Amino acid sequence: MRIEQILKKISYGLILSFIIIAVVFCSGGFDSLMQTLLSLNLPGLNSRAETLLKYEQSQEIFNENDFTEGDGQMTELIGIGDVVFQQEDDNLNQNKENNPPNPPPNIQLLKNLEKLKQNYYIVDKKTAMSSDYFDIDKFMAVNLKIQKQEDKPKILVFHTHSREMFKDSNTSDLNEGIVGAGTRLCQKLEQKGIKTIHITDSFDVVNGKSQITGAYERMEPKIRQVLADNPSVEVAIDLHRDGVNENTHLVETINGKQTAQIMFFNGLCRLNQNGALNELTSLKNPYIPTNLALSFNMKKTADEMYPSLTRKIYLNAYRYSLHMLPKSMLIELGAQTNTKEEIYNAVDLLSEILYSVLC
Repeated sequence: MRIEQILKKISYGLILSFIIIAVVFCSGGFDSLMQTLLSLNLPGLNSRAETLLKYEQSQEIFNENDFTEGDGQMTELIGIGDVVFQQEDDNLNQNKENNPPNPPPNIQLLKNLEKLKQNYYIVDKKTAMSSDYFDIDKFMAVNLKIQKQEDKPKILVFHTHSREMFKDSNTSDLNEGIVGAGTRLCQKLEQKGIKTIHITDSFDVVNGKSQITGAYERMEPKIRQVLADNPSVEVAIDLHRDGVNENTHLVETINGKQTAQIMFFNGLCRLNQNGALNELTSLKNPYIPTNLALSFNMKKTADEMYPSLTRKIYLNAYRYSLHMLPKSMLIELGAQTNTKEEIYNAVDLLSEILYSVLC
């Protein structure tokens, strides 16, 4: 058995070497390489290619020269040089019932930017936290409540990457993946008297083939039209699932049920350039303060209601799908290593958290 595993690794290595050489000489670049890897459907390798491609290409394209210089006033920056991606820890595979999470920190403590980062955020190295955006008093003062009207939709759920699946999904049926999780979330919210709209269009498919690159650009016109047709909608949720190492299992036992962990995700539209934060002028988002207040209050409420359900909020430099409504969220629901049951258990708790924060 060990010899077979070694031979399999060698064969993977030869295949990868051939692909990389072919892509380089054909000038196909990173996108072509990752798309080719995904098409091979090799166990283990497929999820890593998807993760890398998602990291590089699910963000909107920008020109690195298209930014405004920092004004020198943001002297307190936290997070520069931090992790590139959500930390992957093999210990996540272990059940933590015997090692309960620490209680939520005192809100006064979080007025310190470093303490706030330690307790709430993972910061991609492309960006950083600054005191003008991360002000706890402002977060707590934002009115996030919706005007609940049973006859008009209030929450929109959609999926920029509709083809994201789970460990035991039937990959030929979108309802077995993140789309099905969105359907369940809408059902739970409707049961609480919140009317929803669920968009199940596939923005990551072009001419019948999977195409992650450009999904955000294809998504925006459709979602903007839905919002224009339904002005009563106050909250937009772009529901995803994460891509992690195959030996990482984002699961906790909550209320006796195996439950996938949730991660809220924010884009800051600010790029770290040699220790200074510069605005990405081609990726404007006037709603970042409300975006940040919403994700903070969602995590704070989640920690109070269901400790260990949420991972730290992930911050990156770009805009994603968070610029069309003030109360917009991008939520990573578990990962490809979670089962559907674990995902659905998380969805049920997510609906409770949303109701608590918004109603």
